Amino acid sequence: MAFMPMKTAVKGPAVPLEQSDSPDIIDEAISTFRANVLFKNFEVKGGADRTLIYLTLYIQLAMGACEKVKTKKEAKTALYQLAIKSFTIPGDAGWSLGGMFPPPESRDETESLKAYIKQARTECSERLLDRFYNEDGTQNKWWMSFSKRKFMGKALSA
Repeated sequence: MAFMPMKTAVKGPAVPLEQSDSPDIIDEAISTFRANVLFKNFEVKGGADRTLIYLTLYIQLAMGACEKVKTKKEAKTALYQLAIKSFTIPGDAGWSLGGMFPPPESRDETESLKAYIKQARTECSERLLDRFYNEDGTQNKWWMSFSKRKFMGKALSA
C-alpha cells in the first residue's frame, strides 16, 4: 500500500499535498467510487492502486454506516467513530483482502501503516459527509443507492 500524499488537517504520516487545488487519492477514490463499485475485478498495478482499493472499500463501509443515519449531524458522529474504530491490516487474522496486500515486514512498518490508514479513514469520512447528505441535511439518494453494491465482491470488516 502506497502512502499517497493528501490534503488534510488530520495528523498522520501522509505527506501534505503541495498543490492544494489538485486532487489527491481521497478525491480520486470518492470521484471514481460509483464507477469502481461495479467492478468484479480490479487490476493492481502498484501501491497506489492498493490504496485506492482500500479507500473504495472504506467508502462502501462508511455508506453502510450512514444508511441507518438520517441526518448529517448524526452521520458526522457515526463516521468519526467508524474512522477511529479498531481495524485489521494485512497480516492480521480477519483481513478480508487475502494476498492482495503484502503484510508489513516490521513493527515500525505496522505502526506507520495503521497511522496512515487511520488518517486516510478520518479525512475520507469528513469529505464523504457532503456527498452522502444534501445541504438541508437529508440523505443524498443518488449516493446512498450504491450502499448495497460490493466492490469486487469484498467488504472491510466493521
